[in-house]
Amino acid sequence: MFGTTFTALAVIFTLTQQAPALLAAAQMGTPTTSIPSEAELVDPATTRPDVAEVKEPTLKVTPPKAAPVVKQATVPQPTQAPVTTTSEPKPTTLAQPVPQRQPAPIIIPVQATPETAPPAPSTQMLTGADRTPVLAKAKAALTAARTASGRFAQTNADGTQSGGTFALNRPGKMRFDYDARTPVLIVSDGTTVAIEDTELETIDRVPLISTPLGLLLDDDLEFGGDAEVIRVARNADQVGITVRDATGEVEGDLTMIFDRATYALLGWTTVDNALNTTTVELLNVTTNGRIDPRLFRLDEDEDEEDER
Repeated sequence: MFGTTFTALAVIFTLTQQAPALLAAAQMGTPTTSIPSEAELVDPATTRPDVAEVKEPTLKVTPPKAAPVVKQATVPQPTQAPVTTTSEPKPTTLAQPVPQRQPAPIIIPVQATPETAPPAPSTQMLTGADRTPVLAKAKAALTAARTASGRFAQTNADGTQSGGTFALNRPGKMRFDYDARTPVLIVSDGTTVAIEDTELETIDRVPLISTPLGLLLDDDLEFGGDAEVIRVARNADQVGITVRDATGEVEGDLTMIFDRATYALLGWTTVDNALNTTTVELLNVTTNGRIDPRLFRLDEDEDEEDER
């Protein structure tokens, strides 16, 4: 069937090609060549023996015209500035160990606005033999100051501040008399520390050896003995010595701050096991003056003594 169809198409194509020439010949009276029959196209050797070979007509298919291309108007795009990529070395991140205990600050905070506060000097940590002369000078300064009095400024863990007057008499005696806005009085008689709240009319007592004051008020403090030395640091102005009670009876750390030139005690910072920090700064200090011993007793103690 495919061969028959192809033959029919060839005949139609041949007739189509010859039609104009035949029509012109008929109009001009010119004899035309006879149209070959379908049998002659199929097998020309049987009908025309004088023709040795008849080439098979070639079917030409005209491809359909392509649809016209509609050119779209090109909208100019805004020119973007070339992006310049600068190759910079990536910083190397080193894994930092998680600190087990927050280090106490060495610099006693000064009440100043951020705009006027001076930058903190760089701090140098001392190790090994470099600690020895520093600890010796600090011990000598503490032992020499048998008494001291003046004012204090305290910064609590929540950022609140308070102040008042203080007096100490080694060994073991100290008094913190807060200003009127803080109705608190703290008195150490050498054995216990009494904390009186005059507003609530309550008095709480704890053993002196269970507080950081026990180390601070020791008249013969041995660094490395009773006081385990945790850190020794200094900058251009101050020296900080962080100690911990070697017996484990006192919770937390105590950092004593000394003047680097004179080794006078400037204050201290305590950090408890919950990492709450309290800083005390000593101001207008007078050492080795006479102090009334009654300052280290509460009125309640005097009343009890009078009754007896």
